[in-house]
Amino acid sequence: MTFKYVDKPEVFIGLGDEETPCDLCHQQKPCFDAAAFFGEEEMAWICPDCLANGRLYERDSYTCQGDVMELKRQLKALNPALTKADIEDLADQKTLELEKTTPHLITWQDWEWPCADGDYARFIGYGSRPFYQHLAGGSDAESFFKKSIDYAQNEAPNPDELWEDVPKKSINNYADSSEYSTLFYVFKSLHSDRIITLWDSA
Repeated sequence: MTFKYVDKPEVFIGLGDEETPCDLCHQQKPCFDAAAFFGEEEMAWICPDCLANGRLYERDSYTCQGDVMELKRQLKALNPALTKADIEDLADQKTLELEKTTPHLITWQDWEWPCADGDYARFIGYGSRPFYQHLAGGSDAESFFKKSIDYAQNEAPNPDELWEDVPKKSINNYADSSEYSTLFYVFKSLHSDRIITLWDSA
C-alpha cells in the first residue's frame, strides 16, 4: 500500500476491523474510516484503491488541510523566476494531491500538513526517543528533536518541556499511539533528509 505523503498507512492509521462497502466503488473490502474527512459531503468508508486513484477529486471531501501559505512561500524562494500565477497553480496542484489522495491522519487537534523543500512532507511515524535517536544517526536525539519542531509550533510550549513528554518506548503502530495523551507526528521531506515534528495533546 503506497501513498506519496504517508508511509505505511495500514500500520500508522489502520483499516477498519471488518470489510465494509466503499462509498465510492461500493465494493466490500478493507477500508479507511472516512467519517472525519473535511468538506460538505459526508462519507463513511473509502478503500485504499479509490483514495490512491484520486476518486475524491469527484467529491466535496478531503482528508487533511495543507499549509498552503508556507508552501507558496517555499515555492517562491526556490523558483524566483516563476510568476505569482505560476506559484499559485503549482501550490494548488500539490495541495489538491495532498488533500484528495492522502489517508486521513488521526490527530487530537486539527492542524495544517507541514511543508519542506517546496512540497508537502511525508508522515513517517510517531515520535519517540528511540525513533529520534535513529533519525539523528549518532547525534544527540534531544537536540535533533528540538530542531525538528515545526516553525508554527516553536513558541509554545518550551521545547525542553516537550522533550519530557516524548515517549521513552517506540510507538510501532496506531494501536500503540492510543496509549498516549500527547503525540508527536514525524514528517520527512520528499527531497532531503529534513525532519519536521508536529505535536498535539488530548
